[in-house]
Amino acid sequence: MKNPFIIIALIMVVMLTGCTSSDIVLPKIENDDSVMYISHLKENAITALDLTTGREEKVSLPFRFSSIVEIKSGVYMASVKEEESLYEVNIKENKISPYMEIETGILELKYDRENGLLYTANGKTNNIQVIDIEKKEVLKEVRVGEYPSKMVHHGERLYVLASKSGEINVMDTSTNNIMNSFSVNERPEGLHFDGKNIWTGGHGATGELNEKVFAYDPETGEEVKTVTTGLMPIQISQVNGDSFIYVLSHGDHSLTKFNADTYEVEKKINVGDNPSFMIADGKNLYVSSLDGDEVFVLDKDSLDVLDKYAIANGPYLLFKGGVGE
Repeated sequence: MKNPFIIIALIMVVMLTGCTSSDIVLPKIENDDSVMYISHLKENAITALDLTTGREEKVSLPFRFSSIVEIKSGVYMASVKEEESLYEVNIKENKISPYMEIETGILELKYDRENGLLYTANGKTNNIQVIDIEKKEVLKEVRVGEYPSKMVHHGERLYVLASKSGEINVMDTSTNNIMNSFSVNERPEGLHFDGKNIWTGGHGATGELNEKVFAYDPETGEEVKTVTTGLMPIQISQVNGDSFIYVLSHGDHSLTKFNADTYEVEKKINVGDNPSFMIADGKNLYVSSLDGDEVFVLDKDSLDVLDKYAIANGPYLLFKGGVGE
């Protein structure tokens, strides 16, 4: 007969850790407020980086995240393009857990915190799924253009960039119906709504190299403005709706800051080799350099480099509590 004290001890360990056999333990650094999490594109791994000390801890994963979005403080939802599951990333409980089953092909996630709704963009089925995150229930599937790669949620609108068909679909989130669609620049990439216009960038037509971002009236689809920023702009962002727009371009390895009111370029800097992802908080911008194996910390106003960290094997997605898009 097995020793009952050993069995009880094992049960207590499982209860105390709060982990199951399907959970993955996150790398742990004690100072949670200063930790940046980095998923890699050139290996299946996630790194925790202490921005104060530069200390790193890495753990291997059986997959690579395609998108990650904050659900509440310290809790994120993540997708894996090749997996039939969404994953909950809980940095307070220090674990990654399967959350709910879903179709493969998820490229992008957006979360409506007010209504508890998660939107998923599926590049395999060309659908947007509307999910009640608490009930783990798919409320509706909405057909959009080919290869929906980016989404922006604002008020009662969800803007979807269908990059292969070169269009933006505008969904009314009160009805979950597509209310408008319009064509944009060729081979588009990146999507941002500034409160008035919807912006996109991208690689440009075959045989041409694009170095502009384009603003469209979301009601009419009319192109209303272009700004020359950098070669192959892939991400467009603002910090807390301020008067500056930031554009990350991987063709010339640049970050450009321009005024959202005057459209004048204020500054342009180099940010490593093949910058691929950017997030922001109230003071700083954080940029991953995919081929340079670096993460940059920049002052959002001056674009001065405050710090940079060597992160091997293709740092890509970044997440940190309380940051913007």
